Amino acid sequence: MTDHAPPSAADDPREVAAFSDVVREHRAVLVRLARQICPNQDYELAVDDGLLLLYRNWRAITGDRVAWVTVVVKNRAIDLRRRSREQADELTEHDVPIWSAQVSAELRLEFRTALERLPRLTRQEQVALVLTLFGHTTADIAARIGVSQASVRSYRSQAQRRMRHWLDRQHPRRPHRTDAGEEV
Repeated sequence: MTDHAPPSAADDPREVAAFSDVVREHRAVLVRLARQICPNQDYELAVDDGLLLLYRNWRAITGDRVAWVTVVVKNRAIDLRRRSREQADELTEHDVPIWSAQVSAELRLEFRTALERLPRLTRQEQVALVLTLFGHTTADIAARIGVSQASVRSYRSQAQRRMRHWLDRQHPRRPHRTDAGEEV
């Protein structure tokens, strides 16, 4: 046994060969599973973590090792997806206050126009939009009004969509070209 390998790790040549067979035969399936769960994250990290844990616990796993590593990879991918959502909830582009230096004069003008339209929104849309504009996080707004964070995101999205529709009708935007030369 090597000095750096945990006592239950695969360190016998037959165990290492068996571990290598599992990796060769099942890695692609594990990658597809992780990619389905968290397509926008580093899904291969979930697979690598699962395979490393399989190696470290090789002798301790008495049942089906492929099923064991599949569950570990699935759980790691879910954790990556969850962490990504939590980080996204912490601060989004919609959480930047309108008076911030990052906001242009044109956007401030649109904001004033939007304020005139605010009474046309539902009560939930008004609260979600206004509290967001004052720098509150999605989690804080959800706790204040007693709904889920998903509901707050939905109210905010609906309000923004309606506001954008009204603003585009009042101030049609001229098409412009992206860096790729496409007209938007």
